[in-house]
Amino acid sequence: MFDTTKEDLKDILRKVNEGKLQLPDFQRDYVWGDEDVRSLIASIAKGFPVGALLTLETGGEVEFKPRVLEGVEVRDVRPTELLLDGQQRMTSLFQAAFAKAPVRTRNVHKKLVERLYYIDIKKAAASKGSLEDAIIGVPADRIVRTNFGKTIDLDVSTRDREFELDLFPLNQVFDSRDWFYDWRDFWRAKGRDITELDRDFVRTIVDSIERYKMPIIRLDRNNKREAICVVFEKVNVGGKKLDAFELVTAIYAAEKFDLREDWNGTKKPAKAGRHSRMIGAPNPRDVLTQIANTDFLQACTLLHTRDLRLQKAAEGAKDGDLPQISCKRDALLGLPLHAYQKHADAVESGFIEAGGFLNELKIIWHKDISYPPLVVGLAAIFAILGKDAQTAKAKQQLAQWFWSVTLGELFGSSTESRLARDVPEVVDWIKNPVSRPRTLDEAVFQAVRLRSLRSRQSAAYKGLHALLMKGGCRDFITGRPTDLMTFFNDDIDIHHVFPQAWCKKQGIEKGVFDAIINKTPLSKLSNISVSGDAPSVYLKRIEDKQGISSDDLDAILRTHLIEPAHLRADDFKAFYEARSNALAELVAGAMQKPVVVEAGTNEVEQEDDSMEADEELEAA
Repeated sequence: MFDTTKEDLKDILRKVNEGKLQLPDFQRDYVWGDEDVRSLIASIAKGFPVGALLTLETGGEVEFKPRVLEGVEVRDVRPTELLLDGQQRMTSLFQAAFAKAPVRTRNVHKKLVERLYYIDIKKAAASKGSLEDAIIGVPADRIVRTNFGKTIDLDVSTRDREFELDLFPLNQVFDSRDWFYDWRDFWRAKGRDITELDRDFVRTIVDSIERYKMPIIRLDRNNKREAICVVFEKVNVGGKKLDAFELVTAIYAAEKFDLREDWNGTKKPAKAGRHSRMIGAPNPRDVLTQIANTDFLQACTLLHTRDLRLQKAAEGAKDGDLPQISCKRDALLGLPLHAYQKHADAVESGFIEAGGFLNELKIIWHKDISYPPLVVGLAAIFAILGKDAQTAKAKQQLAQWFWSVTLGELFGSSTESRLARDVPEVVDWIKNPVSRPRTLDEAVFQAVRLRSLRSRQSAAYKGLHALLMKGGCRDFITGRPTDLMTFFNDDIDIHHVFPQAWCKKQGIEKGVFDAIINKTPLSKLSNISVSGDAPSVYLKRIEDKQGISSDDLDAILRTHLIEPAHLRADDFKAFYEARSNALAELVAGAMQKPVVVEAGTNEVEQEDDSMEADEELEAA
């Protein structure tokens, strides 16, 4: 599986130079600054530990596209190992101590600069503590200038200047014999005895670097894909954990397929990627704008693992021996390129169909989706069923499943496991109505839940908002259907029916008047007209200002499942009970099963801070 060992730093850097040790292509660029490089050199020169390297032998089950470390000149060499952890350290040491070209790094101002590193021999030999002050970085021309380039502070542009200033070029450290011979000859000719300085520096600094051994954890090529990918995910690259898409991208790159280009498209030549094609142009499907590349891979993985299960079943395997349908990380990372290419087009179409289906349910914006993973499930179902999912009956079944998950609040945890179970069960149900998904029976909505639904982040809250719009609720002032106003971005949101300011004056508890029973979709204009007044007052104001009759306004109120007489009488209690019953019936219709009317435990929710803006408008 793996072994731990120590290797001479010189041998490791030689492998880097020869291209035998390379990086997997998903690694970020070299980003260390000048201070980081000098600190690392000082630690090596003192013999201090700088952390182990993590490498992977090539030639195993998983192949990643390799690339050489920055500064390495060889090309088209197949590596024997990939460096998983230690990129910044090895790039710094290779460029500073092995390569002859300057190190490309950044100064304290984060500006990209080129540096060659020297060690001040006298300071280093006499140092009892930190060596960082003895390590000097100079520009590529080996001349340090200040005063806008007018003043030369340090010049080591020739070998004699290096000797004269006792500055040892670090990139000579592994082949230093000639430099030290010439340095001794230089000072011997001038009558200076440097024997002791020479001995102290070579013993304390040069020998320490030449003999430095770097610990290595080496993963052998016999490791399984799952184990290797887990290790990759644990490695923190550039301060950011690698996600599954980056890993799969690197795996596919070894087969000369650019997954990132397939997803994002290209500029030259101009070619739209799957993401932009799914969102659509020029009128984007907002409901799909937050679909991530890993969501797309999950849907493909659901189809692929379903194929594997069906294939084994066709071969006569027993239920206990059938592979699991999955979209978890390990399955996603195991998605072969041929399977991605087989399913990607159908999954792309599936997401587009899912977006249209959500719009049919009056879910127009991505923020109104109850559970984003539901979109992955819908896309997979549409991809599998194709035209069979386009019938009125199939859409009705999909809607029942969607509302059951949403209003039953079933995707709060173990989402990937539920998707892997629900997708094939819903597909089988649509193909054969006798086969019923377990989710439909597990989903339960307690009527008392309406009294605790306060946060617009709740799945059931979002579901009721969509159901009210789907039922045709119309704006108090314009009379337009709120779903159309939402589509045209007319600032529709959930607002209080009995205003907060009025409720507080009546001594009604916040937990009561903030429940969804007392909220409904309204435009900003209607909410301003509501203000903080009693319903009887603001209804009269709307009638007078908008020239609408009481009967017409009452008809609008009923589209919100509000009994007009209760509002006109300012009867909060009667309104609350009647609308609670009406919303419960709305839920029952969507789930196609009765709500539970027995008392239950209300789910505790945090206060919805976003309603503060609503309160300010009402009080205005």
